[in-house]
Amino acid sequence: MENKIPCFILVGGKSSRFGDDKSKLFYKIQFDKCKKIFKNVFFVAKEKKFKKYPFFIEKSKIFAPIFALEEIIKKEKKIFVLSVDTPLISEKSIKKLLNNKATASKNPLIGYYDYTMLKKIKESTKTDLRLFHINPKKIRINNKELININKKEDLKLIRKF
Repeated sequence: MENKIPCFILVGGKSSRFGDDKSKLFYKIQFDKCKKIFKNVFFVAKEKKFKKYPFFIEKSKIFAPIFALEEIIKKEKKIFVLSVDTPLISEKSIKKLLNNKATASKNPLIGYYDYTMLKKIKESTKTDLRLFHINPKKIRINNKELININKKEDLKLIRKF
């Protein structure tokens, strides 16, 4: 059953540690996975990267997820967020986070957010840009599923699973 809450996959990072745009490696995997769960799935970046895919263009000049989160929640009210560079997260874990309206305890970017969290988001945009305290509800997800691909060497980690 498709969920009416939209899913937003962040693909707008600079990928400076990776060396080139890592979103090209994982965007289709993440999109296809999320389309099985969500009626509406969008990529998020400062410019449209992939033709034929829906995009939310964020306006902030700063490369930090908190600003995109603020813009999206003002528009959508309730959302699920995923990063493109965590390709091992399972559909089961996504559903668990969504059903519990929680974020992953070891990666708080991944998970559920809504308009009631806007005040905390605004505060964070003025201080540390961190997401840990935005959604107080955290769920433990298998660490292997949360492997974040930041450097080319990290690709070895996902080949093991």
